[in-house]
Amino acid sequence: MKIEQIKEKFDIDVGAPTPTILSNEQNLYLTFYVSNVDPNWDGKSIHMRTDQDDGIVTIKFDRFEQFKFGSPNDEAINGHPLYKLGLKPYSIQKVIDSEWIKELKNINSVHPYHKNELFEKYEHFIFFFHDRCFEIVSERYSIEKNSKSNMKDEIKRISELL
Repeated sequence: MKIEQIKEKFDIDVGAPTPTILSNEQNLYLTFYVSNVDPNWDGKSIHMRTDQDDGIVTIKFDRFEQFKFGSPNDEAINGHPLYKLGLKPYSIQKVIDSEWIKELKNINSVHPYHKNELFEKYEHFIFFFHDRCFEIVSERYSIEKNSKSNMKDEIKRISELL
């Protein structure tokens, strides 16, 4: 296995990205705050996020197989089994030759219509936030183009899609 860093046109907020998951059986949406530093910020004050703050991105995962959401946080990242491969906080990564995908394929192998090639389309992605780690096995992901500017409106929009 190895970790491949994915660079998008945004940076995950390192303070309070507030990752939010909305899902049905076919699609999963991951919404979070991106880095949006005020150029006039003096570095002394703290801004607590609200669902009205602007500066979010929504990632859509098509035909996911399984996901995990929770620990470790950025302070315990070195306890993650993939840390030694280069796992980094506040970033998006892809796991090449994922043991998790192999495990899912093995679990499904007892199905009467199982085909190994069905698992070749899956990829293992990791979105590592400040307080949570999100991992997913999915066919692909895309950045939503029609997302709203704040969390409250975006959650409402996605709820209507599901």
